[in-house]
Amino acid sequence: MEKEEIKKAIEKKKKDISDYLEIVKLLTVTKEEQERQLNIMLDDLAKLMKQQNEK
Repeated sequence: MEKEEIKKAIEKKKKDISDYLEIVKLLTVTKEEQERQLNIMLDDLAKLMKQQNEK
């Protein structure tokens, strides 16, 4: 993945996390499921940021 693509993917993932945090307020999802989904997204974000730092 090119540096610019990684940057765009990072911004998209940040937006996804922000959107999820807003939407989850309206859903009847357990706290455990909320944490699980959020952890998945944060792990993806961390991987992208690591790729960015390696380039």
